[in-house]
Amino acid sequence: MVDVVLALVLVAIAVALSRVKGLNLERDILLGTLRAFAQLMAIGYLLNFIFDLHRLELVFVLLLIMVLIGGQTSSRRAKSLRGRFLIATCAIGLGTFATLGLLIGLGIIATQPRYLIPLAGMTIGNATRTCSLALERLRSELTSRAGEVEAALALGATSSQAAQHVIRAAVRAAMVPLVDTLKIVGLIQFPGAMTGMILAGAQPLDAVKIQLIIMYMLVAAALIASLSIALLVIRKYFTRDHQLVVL
Repeated sequence: MVDVVLALVLVAIAVALSRVKGLNLERDILLGTLRAFAQLMAIGYLLNFIFDLHRLELVFVLLLIMVLIGGQTSSRRAKSLRGRFLIATCAIGLGTFATLGLLIGLGIIATQPRYLIPLAGMTIGNATRTCSLALERLRSELTSRAGEVEAALALGATSSQAAQHVIRAAVRAAMVPLVDTLKIVGLIQFPGAMTGMILAGAQPLDAVKIQLIIMYMLVAAALIASLSIALLVIRKYFTRDHQLVVL
C-alpha cells in the first residue's frame, strides 16, 4: 500500500499542471482518483470474499450486476429512446455471455471465479464502450442521411432495408478502436492483462497466450453487442408504417 501512496505523486503532478495552465481539471482529477481508489479497494475485498467461497451463483449475480451497470452507462447515449436501458443491457449481456459460454464449452477457460470475473469484466467494459459508440453513430448517421433513407422508403423499401447502410456504418465505426488495437498490439502497445501477468512473474509466452484469447474474446463480444444494439435500436427510429422519425 505504501507504493500506492507514493504513486500519488503522479496525480499531484497532473493537478499542478492543470492549475498552472488553467485547465480547471483539478477537482475532476482528485475526485476521479478518490473514486478509483475506493472502487478498486472495494472490488478487491469483494473478489477475495467470492474467491474464498467458490460459489458460481455469486459469480453469476456479480456478472449480472456488472452487465446492468454497463447497460445503464451505454443507454445514456440515447436519452430520447424508450426502452434504451433494456436494449443496451440485453446487447451487452448477449455479447458477454455468448463469448464466455463458448470459451467454457471449448474448455479454454475454467469455471472458476478467478477466471470468470476478470474476463467478464474486460468483456463487459469493452462491449459497453462499443455499444455507446454504436448508439451515437447510429443517430448521427440517420440524421445526416435521412434523405437517403426516406428516398429508399419512398421506393418501397422497408425500414430494415432502408437502414441497412446506416447500421453497417454505425457498427463499423464502433468497432474501429478495437480493430486498430488489434493492429498495434505487441508493437507499440502491451495490453493490460499481458503486462500484469509479466509483472506478476509469469512467463512472457504464457502471458501472450492469455492475452490473445482475451483479444479474440473482446472482438467477438464487441461485434455481437454493437450489432445487436444497432438492430434493436433502429426500430425505434421508425413508425409502424415505416416512416422515419429521428428522435
